[in-house]
Amino acid sequence: MTFLEHLEELRWALIRVVVLIISFMVVGFIYSDYIQLLIMKPIDNLGLQNFQLQDIKITSPFMVKAIIALFTSLIVCFPYIIFEIYKFIYPAISKISKMYLFFIILFSISFFFIGCFFGYRFLLPISVSFFVRLADDSVNFSPERLNYIFYSFWLILVCGLIYQLPIISLILTKLKILNYQFLKQMRSYAIVIFLILGAILSPPDPLSQLLLAIPLYILYELGILISYIFREK
Repeated sequence: MTFLEHLEELRWALIRVVVLIISFMVVGFIYSDYIQLLIMKPIDNLGLQNFQLQDIKITSPFMVKAIIALFTSLIVCFPYIIFEIYKFIYPAISKISKMYLFFIILFSISFFFIGCFFGYRFLLPISVSFFVRLADDSVNFSPERLNYIFYSFWLILVCGLIYQLPIISLILTKLKILNYQFLKQMRSYAIVIFLILGAILSPPDPLSQLLLAIPLYILYELGILISYIFREK
């Protein structure tokens, strides 16, 4: 195809992605109340006594539903977005690269949802519990519902993207930008960075810090293994 034909193909791919995202946004908006209960479930299990959400602005109920619909659609549509990227670059790569790309997509989707589950099941309740504990006992801690919903979905989505680290390692290895020797040399620095991130993003206790640092370190070691397996022979 010519350059303009490639642009036309890209335009239609973007249109399909946008249409699908909008379609799932409509579904997410309709079932936003049930999705909100699902987002609140990890917090309800903590049994926090002085934690109560509230709406401040008159437009907050609508904005809450819109935020729920948008983030739900982005998370659900992630596999299709990856598929469209795969289909767009498929004709331009060799047969061997196509096999690598198939596994990249498969692992990318799997790690994304594993990361989302980790953020939802572990990181969200830990972080909310930490912030609630910082509140003064003399006041009623009542954060805005819109802020909590946005924070929860953003945290879940970011965790899903963070779990793409092994996939990024594989891609950079195949592009000859990265190699497993360099990753092995940077291991000690990576451990320190992960511990610092665990201390910043979690409550100030060793268990919560390790709960965040250990998965990041496992992902890093997995990235080294993947970089070694797919290295240039």
